[in-house]
Amino acid sequence: MKNITFIFSTILFVFAIIGNIVIFDFEVRADNEVVAIVNGQELSRQELANSLIDTYGREGLEILIRRTLVGQEADRLNIKVTQEEIAERIDYMVEGMIKQQMKRGGLKDEDDLERELEKAGLTIEKYKRNVIKSLKLTRNQVKAELLAEKIIKKTINITDEELHEAYEEQYGEKIIATQIVLRMKRDAEKILEKINAGADFGALARKESIDRASASRAGKMLPFGPYGTLGKAAANLTKGKISEIIKTDSGYHILKVDNRVPRSLKKFSEVKDDLVKLVTARKIQNRINPWLLNLVETAEITKNLTD
Repeated sequence: MKNITFIFSTILFVFAIIGNIVIFDFEVRADNEVVAIVNGQELSRQELANSLIDTYGREGLEILIRRTLVGQEADRLNIKVTQEEIAERIDYMVEGMIKQQMKRGGLKDEDDLERELEKAGLTIEKYKRNVIKSLKLTRNQVKAELLAEKIIKKTINITDEELHEAYEEQYGEKIIATQIVLRMKRDAEKILEKINAGADFGALARKESIDRASASRAGKMLPFGPYGTLGKAAANLTKGKISEIIKTDSGYHILKVDNRVPRSLKKFSEVKDDLVKLVTARKIQNRINPWLLNLVETAEITKNLTD
């Protein structure tokens, strides 16, 4: 399910608070192992460590503290992750990023991708390694993420009502619409008059709508169901019809229904497992930040890193 992919991507972003600075994931030993030679001058591993601490010390320390707290909590609850789970998550994220890049580049399949990589002198293996670097994915980071997810998952309860709501959201009827959002009702009334007089809805959305995300797409909204304030207002509108002015916390909306997608023929029982994964992932996403902050606030931490 696409939404699950998006959610896990978001969780990875949230886990920046645990840390994604790759340089702190390797072991730094206090010996004189040479890491580089510059015009005959040897640079030791300790010199590199000192330089990194000078540059990233405080941020790196916060990352290390959070990862340590996650590890301690996992040990307390006897929660573990395997090397296979870590490898699977890294592969999952890499494949997701590659699919996104293929879509942006207009590539249909892996054969197209391999042809393009060959032109650039890259193999698929090297390309995947580059993606891992761009995502700043490391085994230590992914391990902390998986441990935290497992810890939070133990606290999650999912009701049938939540699953049925998710089912309607994913598989129920969808309304495809464009919108114009105005800050003041009088502004919305003027825009509605122009629309009724034949003005181009998309052009007005680009120019006048305060919802800049949809305005950049000529007012196009993400598909939504016939529930909520906007959904109920558009529920009985046929294709091409314009709504009255609708007030929400975001402003005053005018909707134009572009299409309607009938509900899926898939039964609830057929997709229940996917729905459980979706709702679980969302709950983890919502709880991860407060949980991490609570770990820090309730821990005994002494920081001895000097400026």
